[in-house]
Amino acid sequence: MKKCPECGTTAADNIRFCPSCGTECSTIEVKKAASAEAQKADSPLVGDKNLINDSTIIGKQETYEASNITIHNNISEDHSHTTIVCSVSGKRIYMDNSIVCPECGKPVAPEYYIEASKRCERCEQKALDEFRSVVAQIVETPGPFDAAKKRQIDTAAKRLAIGAELQTATLRSLQNRQPENAPARLSSVQRTELDAAVRQLIDTPTEENARKSMNTISALYDSCPNYEVGYWYHLFQAIVSPRQAVENYEAELTDDYWQRYWGVLAYCAAGSPKGSQAMERLKTAFGEREDDLRLAETVYYIVRTFELGENTMLEHAREPIAGVRKDHLSKPLMTIYDTAHRLLEEGIDIKARYSAEEMFILINVFGAGNHIDALHKEAEQEAEQERLTQQRREQERQAAEAARQKQQADMAADRAKRMEQEMSRLGGGKPSSGAAEPAAKSFAGYDADSPAPAKSRSVMKKVLIVIVCLIVLLIALFLIPAPASVQ
Repeated sequence: MKKCPECGTTAADNIRFCPSCGTECSTIEVKKAASAEAQKADSPLVGDKNLINDSTIIGKQETYEASNITIHNNISEDHSHTTIVCSVSGKRIYMDNSIVCPECGKPVAPEYYIEASKRCERCEQKALDEFRSVVAQIVETPGPFDAAKKRQIDTAAKRLAIGAELQTATLRSLQNRQPENAPARLSSVQRTELDAAVRQLIDTPTEENARKSMNTISALYDSCPNYEVGYWYHLFQAIVSPRQAVENYEAELTDDYWQRYWGVLAYCAAGSPKGSQAMERLKTAFGEREDDLRLAETVYYIVRTFELGENTMLEHAREPIAGVRKDHLSKPLMTIYDTAHRLLEEGIDIKARYSAEEMFILINVFGAGNHIDALHKEAEQEAEQERLTQQRREQERQAAEAARQKQQADMAADRAKRMEQEMSRLGGGKPSSGAAEPAAKSFAGYDADSPAPAKSRSVMKKVLIVIVCLIVLLIALFLIPAPASVQ
């Protein structure tokens, strides 16, 4: 066990710093066995202890000094099914396939451990940021860059375990950096080119237009590193080629504000788990830009929401955006703020009206393209269901109309048949089929053709005969005297 020389707290062997006060604990104190038998029983075999680079522990129980070493979790117990969380990526890994970082004392996956500097990527980036800050202070100190300043840089590099190549690259980038208080101004021609490239990509975001716009903005960025040009250049690079943007971000050791700002988006767009680390580095380097950073955190949560496909991250975005003062934002970020605020307040409604800039931000910055496509498919399904419902209703209406017409036709035929029976009963004879059909049609409400004149006269003659017979019968009934009653 290790014991802190400052507060006396004991810790595990693989912990370099005290968990209570943070003091470095490099002494391993092991009590000697009370007897030879106990010592023999407790003596470790080869492989029973953690393997330590540049040193080997084989069963000899003494006090060891350990500093800046790599501890591999190769232990005698079976941990093949035990998993832990990698402190860099957040993924679960097997314990026997992990490495404990000597700097932070946390387990990491082998791919996130840098063997040259004996630390994890998180600690490596922290050391690089600290070294860059120290070098920037030394370079910006008035006076020539002499041997004294070089010794100060070498001392800082040795203390932070920075290699010679990184040391040289950092010094060169800081010496060639242009002062931020004197940004280049765009000429009228350059302004026109920038506006046209931005508008082309926003209005018609095709692959060809994206390539043309990126070429134009890249040329402007190389010739005139303007603040607004840097905003669009690094934003478009994070959208169009996120993997290349991540590689540039990690290799250049730049202090470019927009490259660090949109580096968070590049990590998320490339599917890298290091987006949260880029967010923390952005806060460390540019902590004075509070409103910009709150908006960057909001964008990070929104992007992660659509990347993961669930809304828990979206709830976290409401807190940072509530503290953003819009009038304190960098001017190019105001549209980002308005779109994010509308998204959190209203959600995404495909029936709502969005400007071209809002749609560009929703799809390309927030990564909501798949979600919007899903909403469109859902709306199409609802529209198709509504169409099928209307079609079914129309078919039912037509069937009901056909049934009604059939019923009317049946009723008309029945009336015609009854009229024919009545005429036959009255002695007029059975009307011909040619006369019955027009009568039935006329009775049912249809326009019947006028019968032929001969047939019409025949019918009228028969009707007249029937009427005359009835009149004669009535007269005869009145003229015949009633028989006398029997006395």
